[in-house]
Amino acid sequence: MQSIRALRALRALLCLWFGLCAVCVSAAAAPVATVTALVGNVAIQSASGAQRLAAIGGGIDNGDTVETSAGSEIVMIFTDHQRVYLKPGSVFRVDNFNYAPADASQDRSFLSLVKGGLRMLDGLVASQGKGDNYKVKTPTSTIGIRGTEYSVTDCGESVTCQGDQIVVFAGEIVVSNDVEKRIVRAGEGVIVASVGAPLRILPASRVTPVVPSAACR
Repeated sequence: MQSIRALRALRALLCLWFGLCAVCVSAAAAPVATVTALVGNVAIQSASGAQRLAAIGGGIDNGDTVETSAGSEIVMIFTDHQRVYLKPGSVFRVDNFNYAPADASQDRSFLSLVKGGLRMLDGLVASQGKGDNYKVKTPTSTIGIRGTEYSVTDCGESVTCQGDQIVVFAGEIVVSNDVEKRIVRAGEGVIVASVGAPLRILPASRVTPVVPSAACR
């Protein structure tokens, strides 16, 4: 009788263990964003190195790197309603994103624009979470947010523009590099020539914006 009870107890423990594992796997697998608009072929590489093509309705996970080719664009909506558009020729990485509706202290949005350009409309993580828990890294600067819409163009080796060109369409952002930190407001732009160069604040009309095609607006 004791052996039967012990066996039943073991089975119960195993069921509980596998149930908890299933919950953990499900939570880990939940996408942090969904593709809502797409032009051309957009490649996604997971943190493990696995590659796939983006598709409307498909998920974006933590650690994913999204790359648009010369004729491609994509729009991603994160679980906090943050909207990210990538222009052609861009590389973008989701470093660490979490939206916890019941506990804003657990919110975080750490993203990287490796090259190219993006246009961002913030979501609930930016407006409700801690300011330090939102960062967008670019080749020359770091952007913090205060509730806004803005775009970033990384000029790379282009001869028609220089450094990072950031335009604020609504609200305001905080832009910093190794030597300076500035608030940039709606109607303004900033040029960040390098990580060690002073920030140049200009009227938005004098800074290169990111303009989505009609299919991605």
